[in-house]
Amino acid sequence: MPTANPISRNTCESAAPGYVARWLDSLACGKLPPVAIAVLLAAVAAAHMARSLWVDEAGTFWMAHEGMIRAIQKTLHWPGQSVLYSVIASFFCFDGRPFRDVLLRVPSLIGLVVGAYFLYRIAESLVGRGTGLAAMALYLFHPSVMRIGFQARPYALAMASVIASCWALIEWDRSRSRLHLVYYVIASTFIIYLHYIHAVIFLVQVLYLGVVFVFEGRRKRGWEIVGAGAAVLLLAAPLISHVELLIAKGQTLEFAPIPSLLDLADSLAPSPLLLRLMLAGIPLALAGLAAPGGEGKPRPASGVLMAAWWLSGPVIFFLVSRLSLHIFVLRYFAFTLPAQSLLFTYCGYRLFGAPGARIWALLGALFFAVGPLIGADTGEELLPMIQIVRSEAKAPVFFPSLLVESLSSDWRAGNRPGSYLFAPLVAYPIPNEVYPLPFGLTADAKAYISSIVDSRLAGKAEVLFVDKDEAWPWIVDRMSRAGLHPEIRNAGRFKVLVFRR
Repeated sequence: MPTANPISRNTCESAAPGYVARWLDSLACGKLPPVAIAVLLAAVAAAHMARSLWVDEAGTFWMAHEGMIRAIQKTLHWPGQSVLYSVIASFFCFDGRPFRDVLLRVPSLIGLVVGAYFLYRIAESLVGRGTGLAAMALYLFHPSVMRIGFQARPYALAMASVIASCWALIEWDRSRSRLHLVYYVIASTFIIYLHYIHAVIFLVQVLYLGVVFVFEGRRKRGWEIVGAGAAVLLLAAPLISHVELLIAKGQTLEFAPIPSLLDLADSLAPSPLLLRLMLAGIPLALAGLAAPGGEGKPRPASGVLMAAWWLSGPVIFFLVSRLSLHIFVLRYFAFTLPAQSLLFTYCGYRLFGAPGARIWALLGALFFAVGPLIGADTGEELLPMIQIVRSEAKAPVFFPSLLVESLSSDWRAGNRPGSYLFAPLVAYPIPNEVYPLPFGLTADAKAYISSIVDSRLAGKAEVLFVDKDEAWPWIVDRMSRAGLHPEIRNAGRFKVLVFRR
């Protein structure tokens, strides 16, 4: 069976002139790249995993902290959440234990490593021999992968399933081995069970097979891959009722702004990624390191797979968001991030050859890792805000749900058993008396606040208000009319307004 085009330059045979170029090649072919990737990954993982949960991760804790059975029961009534992931998370959820938040993120770390392994295999097959480490580095330290991949959410595991599915399909195409079909069925089934929306990758795979069967004329055992697809659908059948629930409540997904063409372009080639890779390429260019001409040209089907994988998510979600549902959100099309890493690996391979691409990717990874290692960006972490509220334990607090679903639910019931609307208060309990609010300061919420302020809080000397969406000008004016004056405390993207008479 045909494989990727043979390359003109072996993994560790340099054709580049000059002492510096030869030294870089020698360095690239030694133990430095894999050791450096492992050390950087450990450092970045420690920085990300040690942070407190954000609101969606608090939802994971809410699902998982009562054990596997309750996790399944809860998830079946929560549209859009992965039943399989809730089961996995339940085995890593240890309420009240030290490093609780770190342990809850361990499945994601495993997912990142597994995904990187299969991406290594794909790069070696599609891009060129010796490019696997470069693809791993560009994937693990991709700014967007680092942003969502370490979260206690299903994204890393779902991306790993997508990569494994594509690897199995590529290997089946190369060997037509039934064993790879089994791998494909398993990995593809995991995609659906972990993240419904990532199933868009199947459109990419159909396009790839179309090129293989029609344009390349390689149809041997083609019916078997059709049978494998049918097997995936059959194995996913138990999820039909959950998917119907998601469709029925699809309006809860409409929370993102309508994207612009600039948003689309940035999702396809993020400017932080481009800038840092350009900086990483400068020293290699100055050293005179370049690949021999004509190296690393993939066969047509391989190029179609990588390009369609890269384009599919952002383009499809852009069009859907412009026409109907506003769902242009990175975590929904995160399955395309591995393709970005593959394409940048291909660019590095064409520019610098396999050894140079490894050094280039390693320098880029170092630049990517600097932010998380030196920065203490609390972002949407919950604990800094919760600690401020806890420090004023005797004061009642207006606490918003932080979930858009609250706008169509009974948010006045607050943190009641069986409801995920106030999952942050399950993950981080507070001693304060809580007055619940919906997502956003609606007219209904304003009337509710006014009634509480004029009745139950009329004699209170201190009242707290948690804000994330810049609603504080209205609340400051309303509280001032009740004789309460604010002290504003910042906690990442949250503000805690402490009102005193």
